[in-house]
Amino acid sequence: MIAKRHALVPLQADRRAAMKAIADVESHRVRGKYPYAQAFFRHLRGVRRITLRELRYFSPTLTDRELRGKKDNWLWAIDTLIESRGAGCWLPLPVDAGHALFPEMTFRYQERQRRQDSMRNEKYTRQRRKAASLRERTLQALRAQAEIALAFHTPSTVGSWLSHWADCGVPEYELESMLMRWIQRFPTLSRWYSWPGEPLWRVVDDIAHTARSASSSLQAIDRWLIPNKLTLAI
Repeated sequence: MIAKRHALVPLQADRRAAMKAIADVESHRVRGKYPYAQAFFRHLRGVRRITLRELRYFSPTLTDRELRGKKDNWLWAIDTLIESRGAGCWLPLPVDAGHALFPEMTFRYQERQRRQDSMRNEKYTRQRRKAASLRERTLQALRAQAEIALAFHTPSTVGSWLSHWADCGVPEYELESMLMRWIQRFPTLSRWYSWPGEPLWRVVDDIAHTARSASSSLQAIDRWLIPNKLTLAI
């Protein structure tokens, strides 16, 4: 048995009336003012004159007072709704006035909304990925710059390096990793030991103090280990 929603001829009386009204108008069997509305109620209720009783099909609580002076508005809205096969639903009709008559329009609207939501989500996802990629590239560039700058410092001057890079966006743990690799190059720090959990600024102060306390010959070797013997700068 074919389900009602898949039937070629709608089984619901109101849907049949709407389809017949469209066929009547398109075949020129109905003319005059508001032909779709007139044909719809003739097929649905068997009437030629549309009254409050008929209009209550769309708004069951509609009163004679509310209708007074606005009947043409109602008939125009119903005519437009049926002519557009549910695509145009205007006041004073309820927003769901076409759902029963044209359920396929509801499906199309929901499907269109779903596609729009999907496209919007995809757009935001691309934007987030682009922003994340940009942040990562920026961070990579900062890491490289910080490590290059560190290479031109001795243990005695490393404090100025930290002062510059501490607030430049490179995480502190990454600066600390750079520092631990850099320390291994210098003889003045061969016996230096860092206590776990020490703040990085204190570690750097301790490094500088240790280097300055070393012999002048070891400090000279530290200076000779700087690439190209350039003037020390951040």
